[in-house]
Amino acid sequence: MQANTISDMARYLKSLLPAEIPVKYSIKPMFTSIESEENIRNGILALKDFMNLFYDLLIEGSESYEKSRSTNDNRNPSIAVDFPFIYHTRSVLLNIGYHSALNGDALIFSGLKTLAPIICCEGMEATTKISVPKLMGCLRFLNECGMYFEGFDLDAAKPDTAGERLIEVTYPDNPNLLTGLKIMAVAQRDLPWKTNDEIFLRCDYRALTMDKTDAADALRDFVSPFSSETQEYFLQLHQKCLEKGLDCKVKIGLKNSFLYSHKKAAVWELSSSFADGYRIFVKMFDSKTAEFSPALQGLIDKGLGCEKDCHGFYIPLGDSVLNVCEELAYFVLRFSAQNT
Repeated sequence: MQANTISDMARYLKSLLPAEIPVKYSIKPMFTSIESEENIRNGILALKDFMNLFYDLLIEGSESYEKSRSTNDNRNPSIAVDFPFIYHTRSVLLNIGYHSALNGDALIFSGLKTLAPIICCEGMEATTKISVPKLMGCLRFLNECGMYFEGFDLDAAKPDTAGERLIEVTYPDNPNLLTGLKIMAVAQRDLPWKTNDEIFLRCDYRALTMDKTDAADALRDFVSPFSSETQEYFLQLHQKCLEKGLDCKVKIGLKNSFLYSHKKAAVWELSSSFADGYRIFVKMFDSKTAEFSPALQGLIDKGLGCEKDCHGFYIPLGDSVLNVCEELAYFVLRFSAQNT
């Protein structure tokens, strides 16, 4: 059994926020019917800043919001099951954004009961609802993040959740956040969920745009937690692989993948997940044609990165193993050169 703290999950989610959001990008018409493109872009920038603060407070507060939970090593931890405070607060934010109306520097919605439904990963409302005590805990946390609520008593032991009284939400630090919250909540609820994995928690502006996702740009975000040397290395490697004729298939979400293939056959992959962290995978090829350096071959002989029924090598990605990654990557380039 392994203990996973809310701080661990918050750090991982924070690492998934876009390193940079461009000044200009197109916006789908379904969103420009709500607000102007300029206001939407400013709102998404404000939302990213808010989510940084959101995760920082979770990291610092940790046990005061949720106790550490042990998870079975054979099961990947999920936000819904293992981190209900994040999951519930996320649902509250989605409900605020989706069911409210923009009115100047405020969002307005009717009644606390509007915030109780749990929004599942598919964007639909679950049959279960957030209990009143837990709902109030989420709202008090959002108040710590700088969000203000008028229309009910935040400190009330038993607030009226059945009434229809209008509730006003403001964010004095940057009112643009309210537009970003509204737009991203609509995106999370109404866009196809299979291609928009937790775009709200990741503040993924790419879900809003009509522009085609650039693999190199997405990769730049992916490697942003690492040193400039490591970032530059993988960006150059990406370009070299394309020049060698490899295709790159990108999947962005709570699990990220940059899968490089040759004639539809997987060759190697960069990936990240909460359970496994960042790692590089290189497919197992015919041992007669595989020529590894003695140092790398020694690591492989010891079973480094090779799981049960080994079909390739999984190497944790970090600055300390950059040399190993380089050797594996150059092997990939040699392999692709021999087969093009």
